[in-house]
Amino acid sequence: MPSRLRRPSLLLALILVAALAAPASAADNVAGPFLADQPPLSGNWFGFRDTLAEWGITSDIRYATNVQASVLGGRRTGQAYAGQFGVDVSVDLQKLAGVPGLTFDVAGDWGSGTNLSDDIGNFFPVAQFFEGRKLRLYNLYLEQSLFDGRLDLKVGRFSTGADFLTAPAGVSLVNEALNPIVLAIQANVPGVTAEPNATWGSRVLGRPTESLSLSLGAFYSDPTIDQLTADGTEFGIDTGAGGFFIGELAYLVNYAKGATGLPGRYRAGAYYDTNRYASLRDPAREERGNYGLFLAGEQMVYREGDVESEQGLSVFAAFVYAPLERINTVPYFASAGVSYRGLLPGRDADSAAFALYYGGFSRDLPDRTYELILEWTYAVAFSRRVSLQPDIQYVINPGGRAKVDNALVVGVQLWIEF
Repeated sequence: MPSRLRRPSLLLALILVAALAAPASAADNVAGPFLADQPPLSGNWFGFRDTLAEWGITSDIRYATNVQASVLGGRRTGQAYAGQFGVDVSVDLQKLAGVPGLTFDVAGDWGSGTNLSDDIGNFFPVAQFFEGRKLRLYNLYLEQSLFDGRLDLKVGRFSTGADFLTAPAGVSLVNEALNPIVLAIQANVPGVTAEPNATWGSRVLGRPTESLSLSLGAFYSDPTIDQLTADGTEFGIDTGAGGFFIGELAYLVNYAKGATGLPGRYRAGAYYDTNRYASLRDPAREERGNYGLFLAGEQMVYREGDVESEQGLSVFAAFVYAPLERINTVPYFASAGVSYRGLLPGRDADSAAFALYYGGFSRDLPDRTYELILEWTYAVAFSRRVSLQPDIQYVINPGGRAKVDNALVVGVQLWIEF
């Protein structure tokens, strides 16, 4: 077993010190450009933040929490808090060292709280911000932009979910089925990582036109690492582990400068993992390799105001198919929903959404059929930096087991950016 660092605390403390002296970025999943001129909550540090920004050092400092209660059904009722404090520092090496298009990113995260889905007994966690109780290192990578952004290269430690299988743009959801990554793929391929967990990897992004992009990624995939207890310093490479390879084609509609139509984004992709997988019916039997296909899209269908307005109604959907049902817990996943930015008069930055998530379990798990979750949510943007989001979820067939009563979950999500 390779040797691994055990104490990331000093490094994370240094990250925090650097981040507190740099400007924060927008919580664009909720507030968007409507509140873009508001200053950071923790101030400008007597001008020191502006000085570091001139050197190319910027940051994102944020805290988010889910406070929820399961009031009906499930294995038992209960309540839970889950929270994450994250710090991300980005260094523009063109400003700092004169290297055009090169950036360096390092990030850390502190997870706290408990998982309410443990009480309910369901598959798709009802709280996106539950990531165990751990202080961990997250990002540690270099990114190079070339040819005016037509080609972008990324290498180091980062999550698969940072660039692939991402949530619909402009939609704030509380359940973890789509956010921060399409969870069904991560459930079938445990080596896939999502924020705040990272692994060694590389990603190539090409944009041959303004509307079309192709992303290819290769990642170290170790299914033995428990992502709830990993601290992000698992730098060693286990020769017995494999690799995860993924490609995603994206097509943007009406995003080009001067476009007057309604914007949309459509994605299609495939993945392959080289690890060995045990049969669900007979764990003593193993086979090498696992793969799947995915589709995702979002489209604005009604816009309030002029062509630059982001207010209006959008629809979104995602589908995953993992053909090897004998080794995949959830070979079928589908999701669909609607969102509306600025639904209430005078609340242009607020976002309302409804979503459903369906996971069909393998027929090699005879006691499990499907889980279906309905979510209603409304994100109130008090400022660019603060949002409060009441949320209701109804869990049908928790864990795919009909003997577990349907559950009702109520709660609130808080996002603060410093």
